[in-house]
Amino acid sequence: MGTQAGHVPVMLDEVIEHLVPRPGRIILDGTAGGGGHAAALLDRIRPGGLLVLLDRDAGALERLIARFGRSGDVRYFHANFCDFDQVLSEIEQEHIDGAILDLGISGEQLADAGRGFSFDRPGVLDMRYDRSGPLTAADIVNRWSADRLASIFRDYGDQPFSRRIARAITEARRRRPIRRTDELAETVAAAVPAAWRRKQKIHPATRVFQSIRIAVNDEYGSLTTFLNKIFDYIRPGGRVVVIAFHSGEDRLVKTHFREAARRGLVALPVTTPITPAAREVKANPCARSARLRVAVRLAAAGQA
Repeated sequence: MGTQAGHVPVMLDEVIEHLVPRPGRIILDGTAGGGGHAAALLDRIRPGGLLVLLDRDAGALERLIARFGRSGDVRYFHANFCDFDQVLSEIEQEHIDGAILDLGISGEQLADAGRGFSFDRPGVLDMRYDRSGPLTAADIVNRWSADRLASIFRDYGDQPFSRRIARAITEARRRRPIRRTDELAETVAAAVPAAWRRKQKIHPATRVFQSIRIAVNDEYGSLTTFLNKIFDYIRPGGRVVVIAFHSGEDRLVKTHFREAARRGLVALPVTTPITPAAREVKANPCARSARLRVAVRLAAAGQA
């Protein structure tokens, strides 16, 4: 996702092409964020359509309400996208025509030092999308075992030296708790070999911060839950579009989409992920790692 100020939605043309929003359709945006995709979708489902916007970040929802207002064709919910079925029940909608997830973190969240998402903006270790959630990044860094830390660094960040970094963190926190982003980043940087660090294009803490953020927000669990049930709510011909930003997310989407296709629930218009055009990456470097996949709901036997 991009930033709210001058928000640039990732792969907007591709989202519109594959989600096929039309007047009268009901579309779910499970990660509404800055509202870039939502704005384009709302224009295309009018008149007669309904756009259901979800976000775990209450501040993002407030900005969306200020942007779009409270018209009858857009509804807002402070909710995890994996709980979309509860939202649909609340608004008495059994089925929808499409759903989009634009996964990951927004530029605005990264830029806010008080949220603790970024290692280059000193602040408290928080990393919660939903700030009412019980688990923070500081909890993970200071309470989880070295084995558990190494596991998430490896599984969620493909982090080399995951055990070495985990040991460095547990040793550092014995002296005093690690409470700030800059303290964690310095601990991670000192833990990896200097020769390896000099060869990298990214800071050695990048993947560690990503891993902790995923764990704090149970991002893989939420995505798995969503993918396990979304096709039960999509009308025949309706589409699900997911934009992922790292390999673990994309693998989950690929696996679930292929399994749904094997079961005859969906067709896959594209079998490899769609990537952003070079001109988009040049204009918006945040799009560089985006991977878009799409699935089209098929009619079940006896279904129109």
